[in-house]
Amino acid sequence: MAMSMKPSSANLFNYYNKQKLAQQCSESTNSLQLSMRHMNLQDPPQQPSQEPRPHMRSLRPRALDLSSQPSQEIQCTPDYLTPQEQLFRMDYEPSSMQLDDEVSRSPLPSPRAQKRPRPLKAHPTGPADEECSSQSQSRSMGGEPSTCSKALSGRPPIPKLREIQPPMPRNPYLVRADDDNHVFQASQSCLNRGSYSRFLWDYHQEVELGHGNFSKVYRAVHRLTGVAFAVKTNRSPITTLQARNMWLNEMQALAAVQHHPNIVGLYDAWFEPDVRGDAEQAYLKLELCGDSLGGAFKRRMLMKEQDVLDMLRQMASALKRIHELGMVHLDVKPDNIYMAVGHSLGSGGGGVYKLGDFGLAVVQGGQRAGTSEGDSKYLAPEALKSRDFLNSGLADRLDIFALGASAYELLRGSELPKNGQPYHDIRAGKIFLPGSNQRLVALLKKMMAPDPAQRPTAEQLLKSSLLNTAAGAGHSQPNPSTPQPLSQ
Repeated sequence: MAMSMKPSSANLFNYYNKQKLAQQCSESTNSLQLSMRHMNLQDPPQQPSQEPRPHMRSLRPRALDLSSQPSQEIQCTPDYLTPQEQLFRMDYEPSSMQLDDEVSRSPLPSPRAQKRPRPLKAHPTGPADEECSSQSQSRSMGGEPSTCSKALSGRPPIPKLREIQPPMPRNPYLVRADDDNHVFQASQSCLNRGSYSRFLWDYHQEVELGHGNFSKVYRAVHRLTGVAFAVKTNRSPITTLQARNMWLNEMQALAAVQHHPNIVGLYDAWFEPDVRGDAEQAYLKLELCGDSLGGAFKRRMLMKEQDVLDMLRQMASALKRIHELGMVHLDVKPDNIYMAVGHSLGSGGGGVYKLGDFGLAVVQGGQRAGTSEGDSKYLAPEALKSRDFLNSGLADRLDIFALGASAYELLRGSELPKNGQPYHDIRAGKIFLPGSNQRLVALLKKMMAPDPAQRPTAEQLLKSSLLNTAAGAGHSQPNPSTPQPLSQ
């Protein structure tokens, strides 16, 4: 007896697939026949009408009758060769390019979906990277460039910026030039115009110690070390090259005469942009001293003869150092002579004095950075007669006259005249100091002689018996607690 066999699951699956494929082929054949019948491919082509055409202007577009047109589904032959998964989608939006399973239906990726190349890794992480690293090392040792280094070139190298060095002008007080006669070399500014202030950042400004026509001096404490200094700066912003050169001249002159016990020490000097506008500020970090003799004189503090003799001897030593370098100070006066820290007037000798303010300093026979000739109360008579006094060969005697006039003013207890007949009488040698030591009066008359050739030099002043006697009586020594300048 024949028994009906139940097909297995695999055979049943193949059976249904064959039935489905046969049904699809039948439907495709019917659809193709229907499409060919509708298009009337067997009918002969119609002949064009021989009637005359109307004028083009009389023609008007007629409304399209969609009822008589075949449907869109049977207007063209469908594509039965390309699988459904590879048909193009006309919508290029990223959202429409992805299906539910995030698989693109387009054979080529959209331009928006292309991945950008990643930068080359700095360190090798695999065998391929190690091979590329070894090839690049062999290239650096002189070998040929490898294909791996060309393929993994990465980003183009960033060009190195050219480092601009700030200007470095020649110091005429330290290095002399044989090819020219210029005293000062102009320097253009090369600063970054920013809001950073080195002075305000590194120092705490406390009180103003004094001021002049062009400058002012503050007591400033270094924020990190707590050491106090005297910082000199300009009153008006520096806007011209001539004004900048005047400050640079003072920096260079003061740096050339350093390490002298009777000259104010210079620690540092710099320019920085002015925060108030397109200008510059100059800063000189100086040794902190006590009051000036001019300030003590204004407070009616009289100096004794022993104090004046000590001042003359120490200032002669400072001028000797200045004149040996071929330099002239041109601004010796009580306002620029300072007492060292820890010393005061009225002690009967033993004070330490320091000469400062080298803003008008100049080399003998050279050109000046500024136009000022100094304070008229202490100006020698030859400077009033000719402006070529620096080329006379006796320019150093201008400082000797100013030093004698300063001592004369401190001894007489009243301010020297600025003009008139008394002004010219002093320059004619008429000096009166009733009750003072006659040897001291004779020395002052010699220092303030109308003829500069009759005045002693700084070295001759130091050899004077009167000043040597004052040195033995005073025993003045520099203050060892004063910090030494850092400049050379």
